[in-house]
Amino acid sequence: RMKNRVITISREFGSGGRTIGKEVADRLGIPCYDHELIDRLAEESGLSKEYITNESEYASHSSWTAAAFSSVRSFGVPSNQDYLWAIQRRIILELGQKENCVIVGRCADYVLDGTENLVRLFVYAEIEERINKVREKGYFPEEDILKNIKRIDRERRDYYRYYTGKSWENLENYDLMINTGKIDLEDAADLIIDYIEKVQSE
Repeated sequence: RMKNRVITISREFGSGGRTIGKEVADRLGIPCYDHELIDRLAEESGLSKEYITNESEYASHSSWTAAAFSSVRSFGVPSNQDYLWAIQRRIILELGQKENCVIVGRCADYVLDGTENLVRLFVYAEIEERINKVREKGYFPEEDILKNIKRIDRERRDYYRYYTGKSWENLENYDLMINTGKIDLEDAADLIIDYIEKVQSE
């Protein structure tokens, strides 16, 4: 039988990466794991969803970074962040081994490195495009949009570097990078599926 198709999506905030992930998963008829991972983490860690959301990839900078880099870690006592990371890593490895799926964020490209038929995507866009997308969603007041885009990107970058030792934006981490400022999300999904069909038919 054909080996699993596993697609990971890393994305700049406001680039539409999550929407593209869901679209690609729908078209391929496979699940997309994004917030669903938080449900699994809550179930397996015994911690609340709210806590996990606040202490994970989306955490406020002062929160997980301060805890993660605090002296507690140097005494060999795992922080809650490290505990969550270990469970998250195990869940992602299980998903990558047992089913076809799309996984958004959470260093999945790194965790699953070496998995057969893995396609690692990075979705980005010019800052003006991202400001417009975030404005449409109404996440933040107008005057806070740019500040929050930069903050969330910084948190993702720090989280990635902390747990992988690698640079989030390094081209070598990915198989395909897509600028969604140039094409709409439907076309981006077409492009990704086209790419997957080509590389996996060879």
